[in-house]
Amino acid sequence: MMDTAAAEQLAANLDSERRKILRLQIIFGPWWRHYTAPHEIRWTLWAERSLCPYCSSPLPAPSAAPTEAAEQDPVVAAAHIDHMDPLSRGGADSVCNAIYVCAPCNMAKGRKLFVRWLSQLDATRAAAARTLYEVKQGMPPEAFVPGRPQPRRSIPQLELGLDESVLRRLYPRPVVHGPPKGNVSRTA
Repeated sequence: MMDTAAAEQLAANLDSERRKILRLQIIFGPWWRHYTAPHEIRWTLWAERSLCPYCSSPLPAPSAAPTEAAEQDPVVAAAHIDHMDPLSRGGADSVCNAIYVCAPCNMAKGRKLFVRWLSQLDATRAAAARTLYEVKQGMPPEAFVPGRPQPRRSIPQLELGLDESVLRRLYPRPVVHGPPKGNVSRTA
């Protein structure tokens, strides 16, 4: 359970990201999830679920205070952003391809293709993870075709700091007409 101060901070972070998403929608239209790096809206991603979709363990907030377990092994206590289709195998660094998971599951999954990872989960967790993949990606995991390694998007989009009215003048229409080419989900 979150204390009041933590809940207020989470609400403020989510509100800030909600405004950022509105700016992304002005720039990229309905395809904004394909062009947005997960770290741009990390609180929104984290708030999607409170349990790891791979093992059902509780997910600590991205900046949660260290616990006793974290003092012994900081990696174990953290929540990680997992690229369901690994960047090293051609997966996109986008919100469509990212979920928060517990550190042990992210470390165990590593660079495995999602289909292979599903085969290592128990049947209930594999079914839930498959559904999550299909909802986020708009396609079954078997449709992913491994490709060249993809870079992480590390440069923040400067436009996100502009006022919405300025963005609407700069971008009267979205700058894209669909998702990027290659392995991408088919949903807006």
